[in-house]
Parts: sequence; structure tokens; C-alpha cells
Amino acid sequence: MNCSRVMLIAALFYAPLGWGSDISEKNAEKVREVLDAALAAHGGAERLAALRSFGVEFEDINIAVGQSRKAEPPLDRAPSLGSAAIGLDDSVFVQRAAGVGGGFEFDNGTVINGEASYQFNFRNGNKALIAQPDFATTSGPFVRVSPTLLVLQLRDRAQNAYYLGSDKVDGEKHDVIGLSMSVGPGISLFFSRATGLLTHSERVLPGFGKVEYRFDDYQTVSGIPVNARFTLLVNGEENILRTNQRTLINPDLAPMLDVGTDLADAPPVVAQPVRVLRLAEGVYHVGGNGTYALFVDQGDHLLAVGGTAGVPERAAMLRAEIGDKPIREAAMTHHHSDHILAVAAYEQEGATIHAAASHEAVIRGAAADPAGLKFAAVESRARIGEGPITVEMVDIGPTAHAEHLLVAWLPEQGILFEADHFAMPAAGPVQAAAAPTQDFAKALDRLGIEPTRIVSAHSPRPGSMADLAEALRLEAERVQKLSAAR
Repeated sequence: MNCSRVMLIAALFYAPLGWGSDISEKNAEKVREVLDAALAAHGGAERLAALRSFGVEFEDINIAVGQSRKAEPPLDRAPSLGSAAIGLDDSVFVQRAAGVGGGFEFDNGTVINGEASYQFNFRNGNKALIAQPDFATTSGPFVRVSPTLLVLQLRDRAQNAYYLGSDKVDGEKHDVIGLSMSVGPGISLFFSRATGLLTHSERVLPGFGKVEYRFDDYQTVSGIPVNARFTLLVNGEENILRTNQRTLINPDLAPMLDVGTDLADAPPVVAQPVRVLRLAEGVYHVGGNGTYALFVDQGDHLLAVGGTAGVPERAAMLRAEIGDKPIREAAMTHHHSDHILAVAAYEQEGATIHAAASHEAVIRGAAADPAGLKFAAVESRARIGEGPITVEMVDIGPTAHAEHLLVAWLPEQGILFEADHFAMPAAGPVQAAAAPTQDFAKALDRLGIEPTRIVSAHSPRPGSMADLAEALRLEAERVQKLSAAR
């Protein structure tokens, strides 16, 4: 191997800092050489220049890496159907996906079209205006799984590219180009020397590791070779197996952008700035943009619940208000990858981390020093930490989402913190209860827990038992309507 993986990963991180202005003339010539071969292999420069829009209809099998109901194999596998299309001249994007995953049944869509940008929840029959649409960020995942679009990105951003050398993929020699895209970490593109086709790409996501994209079974559609199969791997494990059932070259996007009038209007989707919400004396819900943690002031230290992204920044914001207190106790709700991102931050504070016993291996795996991590197992129900405020961690599992799921219950304050089971919308009416929400309600009833406020790891807005009851009522009504329509 002439180009080590270490070099590729390092290049991915440093690409946005220096690529573009400092590329040597010789390197630029090599990038152009590989790019010219790639353009020719992917339909020719002239045909690709005439590409105005591009779309795919696909079927996925999602292998729940880091998101399975159980912490140990076998991993859950969930099917879904979807479509996505992009307008290259006018920066429009449309996508839809329907299926099941994590216990949730979903049928969602997005349209990015300037001021007429919307998110859709077809399961609940509503749409919400996107107040600040971001075309590059929203369309980025589709671009990264579409070789044709990646080649166009390389063509348009060649000044942000760097030749990394050669490598072998499946025994075949490839030229590797590092590309700094407009959003997200840099990506390395592997072009077959034999065919010029893009067969593989890689990038590194902080907190998750290496993500690989494999493009297989090329077929020609309207003179452009496109892949019929796509595989996404996370740290070497298969995550998404996609079959592209139909590729659309220069489709008319106008019908896809029609939002229709049969969906109810929900409040606009707006960014949620990071904020500190005081729920009660010494109890704080801190976060923004979909990730939140609960902090409890226990006098000379803090107790934290929740492991989603951004905990160090959230703790710093709270400390600016209440003083510089260390986090001595922390609790993880469950083992899913997006809910253990804060393990290393709590570890650095020297905190004892409380979690379900069956999640210990996953929790330790997220630590900088797995063997040295201070871990305490929660069996069924237990008070954690010491201080004037009682905090109980209660296992409400099994649910459709996780076999073991810990919630934090503060009985004196009537506050309950949960993750992934009952997140109120940031604004507007409550949504119909999915299976995990139904399981959540049954568990509270079984355990005799009746909070006055329910706060979430994924919502800025506290809910109530009345809100939970309304979600259950709406789901019963939805099911009744479906039955009547059959």
C-alpha cells in the first residue's frame, strides 16, 4: 500500500485548513489528471455539464450499528423505501423516506426550495415551514452517497482537492483524492485506475469514527454510469445496504416540489439556540438544536443525566450562571451511539458513570481509559449520588426502542428526564404516540410515576402527563381512521 490509512485520516482533518491556497502546481496537475479520467468514466465532461437535476429511488436495509434494541449482537435490521432528487442550477432538494427503525414507524419528507422549504410528517399529516433552509447541509448526505454528484463536487471544488497517493481496494489499484466539501469533514475519494470510476470513499466523524461508502454494480442510464448498489460502513461494520431501484437523469422536479394542501400546517422549524432552563431550584435543562442534558446542583458538585453531543459546552454555560462546580455523578439513559458521546467528557471530570449493567461494555468502550472508568450499574431502580435533591434512575425497559432504558426521576420536584420516547415538538401540538411512546406511558403507569413535567434529551420543550395522554389519544384516532379506510 503506497498511501497509508493514517495519512488519509490526517488529510481529512487538515484539509479544510490548508487545501486550496497551498496546493503545489504538481499536485494540482495530478488532481486534474485523475479528475479528467473520472469525468470521462462517469459519462464525459460534456454530458455531465448538461446535467441539470439528478434523482434516485431506493430500498434500504438499515443495520442498527450502535442503535439496536440490545447492546449485544445480533443487530436489528430494518427496511425502508425512499427517494431523493437534487436540482443543480437552482439549489433545490427533495427527499422522502418511509419505514421502521428503533421502534418508530416513520414517513417523512423534506423540500429545500428557498422560501418554500418544508419538513413533512406524512404519518401525522402535517407540514412545517423551514425558517432557515440550508441546501448544502440538507442535501449533503445524498451527495455523499451518489458517485455522479461527488464527481461534480470534485469538478467544481478542484481547488480544494489534494492528491493523496495510491491505494488498493479489493485488490485493485486506486488513485485517492482528498476533497474538502462545503460542509462537514473532508472526504477521500477512491478512483479505480482500471476504469476511472469512483468505487469507494471515506471520511472521519469525530465521536463516531471512520465512515466508508462503497459503490457497486455500475449500470449506464442516459449515458451516465450509476451504481445500482451502495453500502455504508461505520468503523468497518455494515450499517446501510441500499439498492438503487431507479436513477433519474434530468428529471422534472416541479411535481416533487409541490407541497400540496392536504397536510395541516405545523409551526415553522427554527434553530434552537443553546440555553439554560431552570426547572426548579437547583435543577436545569441545558441544551439546544436537538440535544439536551439534565443538571442537578447538589451543593458542592453537579449531577448530570444524558450523554448526547455538546455536554462540555452545556456544562460551561451552566457554570457561568451558578459557579464552577465539578460533575461528580453522571448517568447514561441507554447504549445508543448518540447517547454515549459525553462519556469521555464525564470521565475527564472524574465522575462516576451510572448506567444499566448490560450497557457497561458499550459505556467503557466510549471512554478514553475503559479500564479506569468509574462505573456503577443501575439495577431496576436506584438513587444515585448524594445531595439535597433526590435523583432516582429507573429502568422502564424493555421498550420498542431499547431493552434497557433509564429515566431520571426527581420525586420532590415532579420532574422526569427521558430520551427517545416522548420528545415534545419545539412548538405546536403534540404528535401521535409511536410504539416507544406507548411503552413509555405503560411503564410510568406500571411504576406509579406521575411527573408534572417531562423533559427530553431531544426537545427544548417540557411536556406533561396531559400531553402524553393527548399523544396516546391521537394515535388511537389515527389507527381508527386507517382501519376505517381499509
